[in-house]
Amino acid sequence: MESKLQAKCMKLAKANKVLARKVNAEARKGFPDLLLIFPVTGKTVYVEMKRPNGKGRLSKLQELELDRIRKQGASAYQCASYDKFAEIIRTNLIIYYTSI
Repeated sequence: MESKLQAKCMKLAKANKVLARKVNAEARKGFPDLLLIFPVTGKTVYVEMKRPNGKGRLSKLQELELDRIRKQGASAYQCASYDKFAEIIRTNLIIYYTSI
């Protein structure tokens, strides 16, 4: 289920010192589920979580919102697995560690 995957991913973020927040944007339908803020750099990453069984699909509104976020220069992802989330964390942490 999506909520179990989300909880597991939030724990991974915390373990890597990434500030992770569940977003409840009632006034903005289609907004991604999670906001990640990476240590030191403050890089923001938005993640739209989907069911891990592959049945979850982005709605047109979610696609549009992810595109809007990317056009503003932020990173935005769709994620349906723990491995994908770990890759998002790893990739964005590498950006920090290679810039030191």
